[in-house]
Amino acid sequence: MGKEWLTSKEAARRLGVSSATLYAYVSRGLLRSEGSNGQRERRYSADDVAGLKRRRDVGRKAESIAANALDFGTPVLESALTLIEHGRLYYRGWDATELARGSALERVAQLLWQCDERPFDPKNLPSMSTALRQAWQAAASFAAIERCLLLLPAAARWDHPSWVEDRGAMLETGVRILRLLTAAVTGDQPNALPVHEQLAAAWNVPTDRAPLIRAALVLSADHEFNASTFAARVVASTGANLHGSTIAGLAAINGPRHGGLTRRVATLFDSLKVEADPEAALAARLADGQDLPGFGHPLYPDGDVRAATLFALLRETVANAPDLAFAERIADAGERLTGRRPNVDYATVTIERALGLPQDSALSMFLLGRTVGWIAHAIEQADGSLIRPRARYTGPRPTA
Repeated sequence: MGKEWLTSKEAARRLGVSSATLYAYVSRGLLRSEGSNGQRERRYSADDVAGLKRRRDVGRKAESIAANALDFGTPVLESALTLIEHGRLYYRGWDATELARGSALERVAQLLWQCDERPFDPKNLPSMSTALRQAWQAAASFAAIERCLLLLPAAARWDHPSWVEDRGAMLETGVRILRLLTAAVTGDQPNALPVHEQLAAAWNVPTDRAPLIRAALVLSADHEFNASTFAARVVASTGANLHGSTIAGLAAINGPRHGGLTRRVATLFDSLKVEADPEAALAARLADGQDLPGFGHPLYPDGDVRAATLFALLRETVANAPDLAFAERIADAGERLTGRRPNVDYATVTIERALGLPQDSALSMFLLGRTVGWIAHAIEQADGSLIRPRARYTGPRPTA
């Protein structure tokens, strides 16, 4: 089959450029042209033109990705873990709000990690080495996240060294990390009880109210590529172990725009509780240009389904709790003033207050639930490539 040749006009048309640009491509070596039987008119191979068009389109696509890939809500990687669609949240196709009503965090971990109960053997506990015991003592006075960040490197020192090559070892390591961080939050020695039962016991929560903690954990388990999960996944892509990925997630979750937002919601509650007219104080806050932490979520324009589920469970479990009534009063006022509904941070702080939990318990529930998600993403990324995006340079260009 003979090669197809194009005139300059045909080549320019296929590339969508002017004749002057076409000639510039030739002068820069991006496109070859040939003479035609002694004629002045040059000709161009259709295959060469098509190849240049593909390369140019890829370049434009790459520039577009670089400009927008890290914008909120723009997909950047493939994942089979979590779907947020039509205002709903699903873990591997299972409705997360239904799981929150009947499943422990460990069951959700099995779902996200695609494993059975074997890694959760009661004997699979962190080894309390000398280094870990020393770290435990040193971290005794720290806040929960800081305790977790100090304990993980000490635990990693004696954990399985080849977790990437051995899926069973990797899953067992994930369980040990979850149990270690739970112990770091409760202050008790690591054990194999379900996470929500350990928290309920440490926080003196009656058995009939423990399902609220369980639901908060489950609904915090994963939320695709939020900041902490993306950080954990980037670290996993380097081949680092699960401890390293979890440390990255913990460092990110502590920020006030992510998990640390619960502290801002708690501060909002405290400031409004002392007001004679909380609604008026809320309106004045907004009029003063201050934001309203705990309200709205870009991925749930009609309201955060996680928060709606937790509030429904609160009404079923502690309907007469004064702190629930106050939180709902503020939620109603906030929605009237802004059009935004409470999100999961607002709801977990409400659980903290309605159950009389220790300060920062909302953040502790969030970090323990999300630990399951970080590990799931690290496992999913283990067989993938290095995550290394390019920068879209906006600084000064070099001088000639």
